[in-house]
This record gives sequence, structure tokens and C-alpha cells, in this order.
Amino acid sequence: MKNRILALIDGFNYYHKIKNYEKKFDIPVKWLNYRQLIESFLSDEDDKNNVNIVYFSALALFRGFLSVKRHQTYISALHFLNIETVLGNFKNKQISKCAIKEKCQNCVITPSGSLQRHEEKESDVNIAIRLIEDTLLDKYDKCFLLSGDSDFVSVVKRAKTLRADKKIIIVPPPPPTNERYIKPSKYVSQDLAKASQNNALLINFQRIRDCQLPDNFNGLKNPFISISH
Repeated sequence: MKNRILALIDGFNYYHKIKNYEKKFDIPVKWLNYRQLIESFLSDEDDKNNVNIVYFSALALFRGFLSVKRHQTYISALHFLNIETVLGNFKNKQISKCAIKEKCQNCVITPSGSLQRHEEKESDVNIAIRLIEDTLLDKYDKCFLLSGDSDFVSVVKRAKTLRADKKIIIVPPPPPTNERYIKPSKYVSQDLAKASQNNALLINFQRIRDCQLPDNFNGLKNPFISISH
């Protein structure tokens, strides 16, 4: 019997690397066909007709109507690809000052003089819940976790404890570079790879570029063309 496939996508973990790549090389890659990407990971041992994909993200309402509309258009495209979407929310977080050498996150100065930023936290929890649920309910044989976030170490360890027979493969987003070889530590937390008890699947941006939707897809026009946001 072939492997039933589950793929859990940490949307913002991938988005930020994709955005950095676009800025560095001026090559649009946000209109990503995640189903094509994930199917490119499969082997002859996997059931290509039993691939369940879940995309986790949140609408950044604070960024304005046009940004939200682009994201909603992308979610509609994923729906046509039979990809389930689970949306969380952004939370306000107040800090006294940014860390040294921290990248600007467009903080807003509050009346009290503190800095307020927006952080998306719910996706991590939603991914963790889904991984544990589907592990307990025996809904997959092989899971691709598309993230390089070390916050998933504990839940991956727990899933492997619950069902040691389940194969979990970490697929971190590639770093925005054209170098032929990058140390694995640049891709993924070594603790996360160790927790999965499998080598991480390291991909490059050429694969991301090869897995783009057509600019006009089921009546949806690529909203990211000539857009920098």
C-alpha cells in the first residue's frame, strides 16, 4: 500500500523568504502553486491520488484593502487546487524598543510612547493541532511540514512519540540566494530536523520558480505582478 500524504504549509514562513528573494533578484514568485511543489517531492512509494494539503496563514488587515485583496485572491487560487486554508489572526504586541540589528517591522508609536507591532501567532498553534489530530486519527503515512520554524520542535517530537511509524519530513523555505550549495543550518533548525528523525528536504528557488501558477488561472489574475509589498 502506498503512502497517504499530508502537507502542512506555514504560509508566512515561506512568504517572507519568497518576498526577500523577489527583492534581491527582481523575479516574481509569490503566485506559487503549492500542489505542484508538493507533488514534486513525491516518490513512487507515495499515493499521488491521496495528497491532502493545508495552508495556514492570516489576513493582514492592518496593511490595507489592496494587500488583503491580493491575499484573498491567492487563497481563492489555492481553493481551485483543492488546498484547504486555515486562517488565524494578527495580534498587537507592544515593546519598548526594537532589538539591536532587528529588521524594521513597521512599528507604530502609541500615545504612551511604546512601540506597537503586529505578530501572527495562531498559525503555529493551528499547525500543531492539525499535526497531532491527524497523527492520532491515522490520516497520513508521510507528512511534509513546510516550515523552518524551530517552534515546531516540541510538536514534531510529540507526533513521533504518539506514532513512531509516521514519517515527518521538514521542508524549510530556501534562502534567497543563487549559490549552488548552502549549509543545511542556513535552511532549517537542526533541532527541528532531529525531532523529525529524518533528513530535511532542502529545496532551492529554482523549484519555487518552476512551480508558478499561470498569470490567468481559472479567471483569477496574478495579483502580484509588478507589485512590491
